[in-house]
Amino acid sequence: MTREELLRVLDFVDSLRGIAETRTSLATTDARWNIISYAMRRHLQGRLLTVTSVASAAGVPYGTAMRRITELTDEGYLLRRPRSKSGKSFSLHPTRRLIEEFESYALQTKALVGKTFGFNTGEGELGDFYFGGGYMASRILSYPAAMRAGIGFENKVRILSPVDPTFKTLSDFSSNLNELCGTEVEIVTMPLDALHDEILDNHGRGARRYDLVAVDLPWIGQLASAGAIEPLDDLLVRHRYNASDFHSAAWKGSAFDGRHYGLPIQPTPELLFCRQDLFDEVGLSLPTSAEEVLFAARALHRSAMNLSGIVMNFGRGLPVAHSFVQTLADFGQPVIDLAPVVGGDYDVTAIRGTNCRPMIDTEAGHEAADFLLSLLPYAHRDSLKCNWDRRIALYARGHAAMTYGWTIRAGMFEADAASPAQGRTAYLAHPPGNGARSVSPIGGFSLAIPTGLDAACLQRAWKMLEYLTRPEMLKWYVLNGNPTSPRFSTSADPEVQAASPVIKQVDAMERRGELQIWPRPPVPEFHELLCIVAEEIHPMLCGEVPVAQALRNAQNRGDALMRANGRY
Repeated sequence: MTREELLRVLDFVDSLRGIAETRTSLATTDARWNIISYAMRRHLQGRLLTVTSVASAAGVPYGTAMRRITELTDEGYLLRRPRSKSGKSFSLHPTRRLIEEFESYALQTKALVGKTFGFNTGEGELGDFYFGGGYMASRILSYPAAMRAGIGFENKVRILSPVDPTFKTLSDFSSNLNELCGTEVEIVTMPLDALHDEILDNHGRGARRYDLVAVDLPWIGQLASAGAIEPLDDLLVRHRYNASDFHSAAWKGSAFDGRHYGLPIQPTPELLFCRQDLFDEVGLSLPTSAEEVLFAARALHRSAMNLSGIVMNFGRGLPVAHSFVQTLADFGQPVIDLAPVVGGDYDVTAIRGTNCRPMIDTEAGHEAADFLLSLLPYAHRDSLKCNWDRRIALYARGHAAMTYGWTIRAGMFEADAASPAQGRTAYLAHPPGNGARSVSPIGGFSLAIPTGLDAACLQRAWKMLEYLTRPEMLKWYVLNGNPTSPRFSTSADPEVQAASPVIKQVDAMERRGELQIWPRPPVPEFHELLCIVAEEIHPMLCGEVPVAQALRNAQNRGDALMRANGRY
């Protein structure tokens, strides 16, 4: 079970116990469980555990709580560790015994719930559903139902969005959407950079031109800090919104600094696309490490006419910058100094102080740069000019055996019967380098509400936002060309799985914890940091600047940016 599933088990059990202990007189407060639950939750979140906080979480008088803490320490479930030379203060930590017993308990809880809801939970099959996710709902989703009470045709809804499949569906079928929502919906589409600027300009002008805006996940921090998008926490509580069906990575990516700002509508991970047929022809296994990616690129390069081993996104500007920071994550390092948490991941919920320090001129940074340079001799000759669409177009036309690509663009070849890559592509999470764990960055879009709407407009915007991200709406997008789904219930639908071969595989990656937001952290300076990386890394790949100098320059400029903004 992943860390996210373990946390969901804790939420479930605590809620179940809470019904008996606080809403009825059937049970009394169980201080022992409360301490164990709190200790495991803080451990899984990578947070400090103090005696004071544990005693408070016990839910009983202080003296009773201290006795329970002492009992658990004596039994070998909690460990006291001094926090100072004097030994007068200390922290508490769950021991290996407690961690193992809790994981066993969580696994048995998952099996029992799965059996209750009709899942086959025999040995080796527990991974077939994700605890708390939409697999526990009906597997067949109907066509979207009309809103019970429409928004009203006197209230036009304007949505600012990118030129991507989901929003193309909304635009192409706007008449259907108007009927379903009982209003006139206008979809305004813009290229990515123009979209980013328009959201900020709309806020700066004090204009209220849009009811909803599509936000690229790495922008969340900047837009939230600028006050350009509305926090949704009060709306989520007021409407008792259940977010357990969303993929954890997409849901976490829609939050910043402890507040939530959007609902996922078109998140997409970047994966390694491999031509399975070409690998089979030469007897190669699919790569499981960065070293094997390099070996495969070398082996497949020129193995057929006009075939390159790989095509890379090395074009000037943001394309090469994204390629570098995402490769950096393949070697286990985020682009800034995020706090590590259990399982080899990093905390993006609270990015403060030195957490903002760039981590470019590091051992992992040098390994990532060397890896990208090593790929160049086997990469398509246009790689240094490629952006996201161009690299996928080259792969779709059969000019490369591999490429890294966002799943949202898989439709460029999976929906094209003339493409040699159709039906012959294997989708892999990023193969890691130097013993790191396999992690793919999550990107794509969430829908957010711009700030400044009056109370009535805010309620209409929320109603539209909630409707557009329902499971049956997400199924509609998939059936009309969007090969991604951020909800477990949508991904479980047989028609969805048949329409998009990548969805089931992405779902499995999410359950294994391979999709993460930390490779592209939502720090407000992320866009500016990317621009710095782009200006230093592209000359390095062109052979104009040595690796050490390029990384040192990017590190120093990024550090100066963060210091100028008062981050540390």
